[in-house]
Amino acid sequence: MSTGYIAATIPAKIVRISGTTLFEVAMQETGDPLQWVAIAALNGLTDPWIDGQVDLKIPPVLPQGVQTGILGL
Repeated sequence: MSTGYIAATIPAKIVRISGTTLFEVAMQETGDPLQWVAIAALNGLTDPWIDGQVDLKIPPVLPQGVQTGILGL
């Protein structure tokens, strides 16, 4: 099973934001501000600055580090 398949089967979370940046949203929602790129790509955005009110899809965050068990093969 590939990581892409796992991510494709977990639905994205929807958040409503306004007057912020994708950096801040990524930090709040995933704990990693660099995930703003994944959020932008999922939402068809290129600019990290958000003006006005927007509903954003937040992609699932997959566990990182050493995995054990059958999925960690």
